Amino acid sequence: MLFIIRSSPKLGTSLVSISSLKVVQIRRQSTVTTGRQHGPPSLTPIGGVPGSRQGPIPKVVVNYLSRLSTGSLLKNIILGVFLTTPLLFKPGFAVFEKIANSNSGLCNPDKNPLIRALVRPLIYDHFCAGTNATEIKQTSSGIKRLGFSGIVLCYGKEVQVSSESTFVGQNLLEDAGLEREVAKWRDGNLETLDMVEEGDWLGMKISGAGTHITNSLLKGDEPPGEFIEALDAICERAIARGCRIWIDAEQQFLQPTIDAWTFPFMKKYNTGPQALIYSTIQAYLKESRDKIEYQLQLSQRENWRLGIKLVRGAYINNDMREKIHNTKADTDASYNDIVKDLLSGGFPVFKTYESPNFDFLLAGHNSHTIRTAAQAALELATDSKLKVVPEFAQLQGMADDIGCELLQMGDNIKKDGKFKGSTDFSLRVYKCLTWGSVQECMQYLLRRLVENRSASDRMGEGLSLYANELKRRIANKLWRRQDLL
Repeated sequence: MLFIIRSSPKLGTSLVSISSLKVVQIRRQSTVTTGRQHGPPSLTPIGGVPGSRQGPIPKVVVNYLSRLSTGSLLKNIILGVFLTTPLLFKPGFAVFEKIANSNSGLCNPDKNPLIRALVRPLIYDHFCAGTNATEIKQTSSGIKRLGFSGIVLCYGKEVQVSSESTFVGQNLLEDAGLEREVAKWRDGNLETLDMVEEGDWLGMKISGAGTHITNSLLKGDEPPGEFIEALDAICERAIARGCRIWIDAEQQFLQPTIDAWTFPFMKKYNTGPQALIYSTIQAYLKESRDKIEYQLQLSQRENWRLGIKLVRGAYINNDMREKIHNTKADTDASYNDIVKDLLSGGFPVFKTYESPNFDFLLAGHNSHTIRTAAQAALELATDSKLKVVPEFAQLQGMADDIGCELLQMGDNIKKDGKFKGSTDFSLRVYKCLTWGSVQECMQYLLRRLVENRSASDRMGEGLSLYANELKRRIANKLWRRQDLL
C-alpha cells in the first residue's frame, strides 16, 4: 500500500492511501477576488485576462508544477510540513540555530560529515547555489532549464546588528583592519560575479564589508575610500559581465547611511537604458512610499535611472517597531498600492515627469500580490498605459508554485503570438540564492526560516499544491503500469 501526504490549510497534514485518491488536474478559476482570501485564491492565469480590450489570450490549461522535479516536490512538501507544524518547527529551529552559530567541530556541518549529510541535501541544496563554481553552474543551468530568466547570486556573508548595536553573524574577521575586511568583501563579490552569466544579478549586502564599515553605517559617516574603490571595482566587473546589482535593504540602524552611500553610485552607473544598481524598498516600513517618491524625484532631477526592488521586509525582529506598519493587512496594502501606482503612474512624480526613467523588480512570495501585479501589468500594457515593465524574483526553494505559474503565464503570452500592445511586454522571473560553504550560508538560511514562519499561511497553501501534484504523478505512474499489464 502506498501512502502520500495530504495537506489542507484548515485540516492540517495527514497520510492517505493511494488507493483512495481521486486525482484532479489543478485548474485555476477565472474569477479575481480583491478581498481577503480564504484558502488558495482562484485567479485567472495571465493568458485569459478579464476585460482585455484585445480579447482574452487563449487559455491553455497546463499543470504549471509539472516543471518541477519530483525531488523538488518532495523537499517542498517536507519543508512545508516542518514550517507549518509547531511541534516540529520549534525544536527544529533550535537545532538549526545551533548548527548555524556553532564554533564546535561536532556541530559544524563543514567538519562533521554526519551533520552535513543531513543538512546538505534537504536544506542547503534546496535554498543555495553550491560551494564552488562547478556546483553553482549546475544549479544555475537547472533553474534556467525550468524557464527562469536567470539567477540572483549572493555572497554568503551576513552581518546583523542587535538593538544594543552589537554584531551578530558569521564570517567576522577577528582583529581585522578596515582594508582587510573590505578587501575580503570585494573579492567575494568579484568572485560571485565571475560565476554568473550575462543577464544574471549580483545580490549585495553593504554590511558584509565588515565591522568597520558597519560601524561607519551606524554613525552616519562618509564612506571610506577603501569602500568606494571596492564598490567601483564591483560595478565595473558587473558591467563587463553583463549583470545587474541589487543592494539589499538592511536594518533601520544602518539603512539611512546605506541610502546616502548608494545614490552617488547609482548616479554614476545608472545612465543607460537599464539601471545597473537597484536599491531595496521595504513595504512594511511606514516611510516606504515617501522613500520611493523621493528617490524618483531625485533621480529625475539629477538625470539618472532609478532601479527599485520592492520587498515586504526581512528584519521585523530587529527593526524599530514604531517604524513598521501596525498590522500585516497594512503592510499588504502598502506593498499592493506601491505596485499599482508604479505600474500605472499614480505617484505624484508622474505629474512632473510624464515618463520618469526607472526599472522595477518585485521580490516577494505572496501569491495573490504577485498574480495581481502580473495581470495588472498585462492589462495596462495592452492599453499602452504601462509605465514600467515589472520583473519578478523569489528566493530559491520558496514560492516555487507562483514562480512556475508566472513562467506558464509568460508561455501563454508567447503562444498568443506577437504582443498586441505598443509596450514591449514579457514576463522575466529570477531565482535568488546564496553560495558558500554550508555553515557560511547558515545565517542567510536562518533569516529565511524566520521569514517563512511568519508566512506559514502561504507555505500551507503551497504545500497543498505540491501534495496534489505528487498525487497526480504517482497516480499517472500506476495507471501507466496497469496499461502495460
